[in-house]
Amino acid sequence: MGSEPPPSEKKVREPFSRAMKDVQISDEQRLKELWHLLDLLEIEYKKTADLHTLISSVSESLTMVWKRRDPKSELALKGLLLILEYCLSHVFDGHAVFEIFVSSLGFNTVIFWKHCAGYIFDSDLGRGTKFRDALLFSLTLYDVNTGKNRLRELYAAVPGIRKSLLGVNAKQFGERYHHLQKRLARYGSHTSLCSVSSDSEGEEAIHNVRSGTHTESESEEDPKAPRSGLATSHFQQRVINVSNAPPVSLKREKTGDWEIKQGSGGLVACVDPVMSKDHENLWLANLGMNINDKKQKRPGSVASIPESFPSTNTLGLPLIKQTIAEVFFHVLADDDMDAPKNEKQKKAREEMSLLGVLNNYNRGNYKLNPVVVQEDDYNVYYGGISNGLLWPALHNLPEYIVSEYDDEKILRAHWCAYVRVNYQFAIDAVRNSRPQDFIWIHDYHLMLVGMIMQSLDQHLEVGFFLHIPFQPPGEFFSKYSTVGFAVLRGLLRFTKVGFQTHRDRTKYIELVQHYFGTAKIVYDNKMDIYSITNEGWTCSLGVFPVSIKNDDFLKFVDLPETIKLKNDLRKRVMGDTPAPDGRFFFSVERFDYTKGIMEKLQAYKRYFERHPDRIGKDVLFQIAVTNRRSVDTYRVYQDECIDLADKINEIFKDPNNPTWKPLVFQTDGLPRSELVAAYLAMDIGVVTPKKDGMNLVAKEMLVCNPKAGLVLSTGAGSEIQFTTAGLYSDKEKNYHRISNVFDPDSYCDAFYSAALEPEDVRAEHGKRLHEFIMANDIERWSCAFLDPSWTHEVIRPTQVETLDDFFSLMMKTRNVRRQIVGRVLKGIPIRSHFAISLRNAKESLEQICKPGTHTAEFKSGPDSKEVAHFEIDNELQEFERDLSFIDYVQSDDADNVEQFVDTLISSHPISVETYKKEVENAVELLYSADHFHYFFTDRDGTLKSYSCSYPSSIQPAYSGVIQAQFARRCAQTCVILTTAPLMHIGVLDVSTIPNGYYYFGASGGREWFIDNGHNFKDESILKGEKADVLASAYTRISHLLEEPEFRPFTWVGSGLQKHYGHLTIAFQDVYKTITEAQGKQLHEEIEKIVKDVDPHGTRLQLASTEFDIKVYMKTETDGHVFDKGDGLRLLCEKMHCDLTEGNVLVCGDSSTDIPMLKECLIRNPKGVYTIWVTVNDKLKEEVRALCASYSNSNVAFVSCPEVLLGAMAQATIREITITRTRKMSRNIV
Repeated sequence: MGSEPPPSEKKVREPFSRAMKDVQISDEQRLKELWHLLDLLEIEYKKTADLHTLISSVSESLTMVWKRRDPKSELALKGLLLILEYCLSHVFDGHAVFEIFVSSLGFNTVIFWKHCAGYIFDSDLGRGTKFRDALLFSLTLYDVNTGKNRLRELYAAVPGIRKSLLGVNAKQFGERYHHLQKRLARYGSHTSLCSVSSDSEGEEAIHNVRSGTHTESESEEDPKAPRSGLATSHFQQRVINVSNAPPVSLKREKTGDWEIKQGSGGLVACVDPVMSKDHENLWLANLGMNINDKKQKRPGSVASIPESFPSTNTLGLPLIKQTIAEVFFHVLADDDMDAPKNEKQKKAREEMSLLGVLNNYNRGNYKLNPVVVQEDDYNVYYGGISNGLLWPALHNLPEYIVSEYDDEKILRAHWCAYVRVNYQFAIDAVRNSRPQDFIWIHDYHLMLVGMIMQSLDQHLEVGFFLHIPFQPPGEFFSKYSTVGFAVLRGLLRFTKVGFQTHRDRTKYIELVQHYFGTAKIVYDNKMDIYSITNEGWTCSLGVFPVSIKNDDFLKFVDLPETIKLKNDLRKRVMGDTPAPDGRFFFSVERFDYTKGIMEKLQAYKRYFERHPDRIGKDVLFQIAVTNRRSVDTYRVYQDECIDLADKINEIFKDPNNPTWKPLVFQTDGLPRSELVAAYLAMDIGVVTPKKDGMNLVAKEMLVCNPKAGLVLSTGAGSEIQFTTAGLYSDKEKNYHRISNVFDPDSYCDAFYSAALEPEDVRAEHGKRLHEFIMANDIERWSCAFLDPSWTHEVIRPTQVETLDDFFSLMMKTRNVRRQIVGRVLKGIPIRSHFAISLRNAKESLEQICKPGTHTAEFKSGPDSKEVAHFEIDNELQEFERDLSFIDYVQSDDADNVEQFVDTLISSHPISVETYKKEVENAVELLYSADHFHYFFTDRDGTLKSYSCSYPSSIQPAYSGVIQAQFARRCAQTCVILTTAPLMHIGVLDVSTIPNGYYYFGASGGREWFIDNGHNFKDESILKGEKADVLASAYTRISHLLEEPEFRPFTWVGSGLQKHYGHLTIAFQDVYKTITEAQGKQLHEEIEKIVKDVDPHGTRLQLASTEFDIKVYMKTETDGHVFDKGDGLRLLCEKMHCDLTEGNVLVCGDSSTDIPMLKECLIRNPKGVYTIWVTVNDKLKEEVRALCASYSNSNVAFVSCPEVLLGAMAQATIREITITRTRKMSRNIV
């Protein structure tokens, strides 16, 4: 308890102390509170009457006082909390000041959130406020507007807040319940599952799943059944589709019953084939059921909207309410209806309720989940920002942006609503997703969802497809900068983004280059993919022109009723006696200004003015489906078009054919069958939008009628696709292109050339377009976008020419393998692109091998004529094993590990029988020890077979998983001790095990990596003449290896490595690629160098192994060479390791590992167990003799690292049983 505050301080109100039902504090009251508090703190300020101005001017001063940690700090913190309370009480109108407030905290945000979390949670729980939600959204909006990551700082300060927001525990419960179901299915029943467990573990597992608790053993299998100690089964990958509009239409009958019908819009046509492949796929969309908190009215009422919101925009999209926005979400339960009289009526009502209708739909289709948002937010998001600003802006039609957005205040308020709806979509998507799922976000309504989702969960793969053009005008980033920059930045936070056309992608990249100068942009010419890295995020950008589902149209083409409709329509439009050379032009679209209907009519009028010979012959049948007539701008536009159509019919008449009309203008749409009939009846299709994402009408026309001609504007995305495919070029023009729809003369010329085109030529052009569209249908589009191989996360097929190319490729595979290991250990499913990456890397290396061999040739440099010959057999084998491991670890088989370990048998140098016997002996040794307090092991040759070069000796993923699980379950402290360097192509660079599982000792134990914050070295050689002598030797040897006859030694084996305390020069590799004479010559030259720099032999010592020459620094004390025994002693001293405790496992493969074994035997002669990877009888005898000298016989020998890994895997599985037995015994006691 602190001392009582002075009386004056008691007047300062406690922040977050008011309940929701309390009268809201006025701005005047808050001003007085802040004035008083600032006076107490003696902070100078200008006594303004504007609260925002005051907060903006004093936030930084309050932060400075709080950071001083003096007696006034607590009062300053109270002031900051009062400001935060105000900001969270005024999320929309107070966000500008919230941004200033958060910025004023500087680098102290994490500490501040820790302090304020208690106040916020206490208020929400005790007083019914919603400050937590307000804070989460406010930080999300801050990050969207600024590009920062403040939300992550909150998660770091209060870790539980993210889990509770996303329902992480519920998802973990679902995963565990899924695993339990798998086990029950395997054993047939709950009883049989329990009966095979001696310690009733089945019941314990079920109890854990039901209660949501987690224990160390809950995911483990029955000890008597085959089990995996490495991975558990997972749900399969799903596609989660997220869009504003749903794939269905909902209608509530007068009886109160609901009717649901499959939608027929463009998005549904595009995505439905993909979604229908798996009933587990999920579609998230807004169904029109939103929440109105302001007035809890019954269904059918109209919600009130703030007066500052415009009622409509110029596009005719209502800002007041959505079509069925008055329907509340509680209708799902229909709790306003009278109780059913009997069970039959209850069942019928449940089936016809909205919840029942959706459940029935989900049983027969993919899953459909509604996203429910605040009704006010939705109206402004959809009718305001989405369609009043983004739609016209991205079509480069700024004249149609609603004028209300000239007011910055309205723009920011509406932008908050847009972000809030995107925020809710993002939360729902993350809550419903699993790490293996692909989340597919659609269109301009949800351009921020990827950014928000990544801030919530970085493990998710989130793609975005833009169905409309991306051609924003310059003023989009000046006049509407709040929106413009957030959209530009938001797209870069998706894993991958698809555009309809190259034009749109090019425009986006140009804008990124202009406004984000530090962004790194890389283009892959073979894949036609851009990768952009900005602010630590990388996004892949591709072009995927949308197409149609051809069968949906072709199924009508040959029907007799369709043929009759075609003939009747042609007769009605062209007349009973049409001119032999008369042409039937046909156009169909929404009555929308983006479709260029007015410009088309003006050009058509000009057509007859310039070509009167076509009067009485040609007819344009124009269908413009009326929409949004309630909006003045739309009504005026549509009326002007209709007036012009009437005028055309009045002006142009044929005295020889009084019934002829140049134009048939219809404002009602056609059902699919009649539409196909119109396509068949036409001679020439006309598709001429000002701007359009793709415009599928052109494709529908030519799929149905391959003999038809086509007039197509460059505003249509389909025209760009056709041009890119070579269907319109100087040599071949398969349609009539309009480059400028605003030029009526060139426009009408296109009409004329289409009308005069010979029928056979027209049919030939139509056939080519038809064949292209048939080959590029909607199935191909969706498969191309969903294909994981085009993202930046995938290693793509590459040409490996130089050593640098080779080593760089191997390091890329290391990154992939690290992700695989991390995901398997965390129980996160493996993404498909991991296997694609490893397969591409493997095939890239195989392509450079000599036929029938695994010998690869690399140039030593881009311009060098020197060629390095490498045997890459081990690298290719490890790729193959990892690919096999991925398949096994994703299977639901309980014995997937055993199955994979069995595949390692082929690695044994002697025979299958020998492999099995060696594994059995090693496993028996490990079983006899039960558990190890310490595990010390070498790496190369022990846990990893030798590679052709150290930079390519990347630890495979399967090995990383086995070693990590062994460390997790079988040993308490695990250490990898190697003579390789720590970094700069050292052991940390080639390892794939996550931090925390092993300590890494390098340079024979002279430098150590414990974790990211704890490293140490042998300080005796940090300075002094000996270090200078070693550096001098290194320089001399480097110069030697630059000479032509010694150049091969720079790339063979480990090459020249500078360790901490010694040097290593490889003179041979496991494939014996260096001749004995070459190795001898190198050895002689190095002896000369060592003698020159250390003529008395007091500082350096030369030694040789089977593959390396080593130059050691002698120790200060007795002049002996520092070895792994010394390194082990250094570790024990620094980390306070007591090797006399428990059992110690030591693994090695060469004489350099003997001192490590000896040090352990000295300290714990009875508790040491050792496994050696060697076929060298002399080394075996040396190990046996050393152990025997300490009366120790716990020795096993294996022939290759794969045997040791197989034994470790088996011991990991067995160890679980032993651990459980001990736990059971303790519980019994």
